[in-house]
Amino acid sequence: MMDRPANGQEAAKNFALRRRDFSILVAQSEVFNCEVLSQLLKEQGYNVVGRAVEMDDTLQQIRVKRPNCVILESEMSGRRGFDIVHEMQQSNQQTKFILYTSKPDHRMVATAMQMGFFGFLYASDGLDELYRCFQTVSNGGCYYSSGFMDLLKNYGVEMIDENTRDELRRLTDREREVLKLVANGHTSDEIADRLSISYRTAVNHKAHIAKKLDLSSCRQLPRYGIAVKNYL
Repeated sequence: MMDRPANGQEAAKNFALRRRDFSILVAQSEVFNCEVLSQLLKEQGYNVVGRAVEMDDTLQQIRVKRPNCVILESEMSGRRGFDIVHEMQQSNQQTKFILYTSKPDHRMVATAMQMGFFGFLYASDGLDELYRCFQTVSNGGCYYSSGFMDLLKNYGVEMIDENTRDELRRLTDREREVLKLVANGHTSDEIADRLSISYRTAVNHKAHIAKKLDLSSCRQLPRYGIAVKNYL
């Protein structure tokens, strides 16, 4: 569980977020941690609309209460939790998910970063990191805590900047798929075969991707794709 900040009043003054207008669901696997985190957030003025320790309850509360944000613990969620995130995105529900992990797993982290989470927190983070995360997420940004950044560095993963993240948002799902195949060294013929599309369609996809990314030519796609492969 996250540690209480040394000066809660000072931390509270540093965040301009209209906390009562930002509804939060706390989903943690341990009842005690769930209760304590919920209480700490309430003490700071946040609008905690529910707490859950099981996935079925989490999903039900999301559907009924429609919170702005869910703090989803990776140890509780696993693959099924990611399915819930995907389901909410497909149904166009505006709930944003923040991933909290205390037992890092490389595959889990890689999957989460491709799933559309808006915040990433690690167990070593203090509550001040959580408050910064809420402020960033409520404004439409994506937040990586210092603890999570250190975790990524340990995995040898480099972060992309916000401009690159905006560029990738311009791509469709199919274009992301094509770019990932390009990054893995596949030719246009191989991409066409793998995706069951024509060679000309594969070439057109690459041209559209290069244009959306403001690249001078398709020849720059492999290098670009390799640099952002973990985010596709």
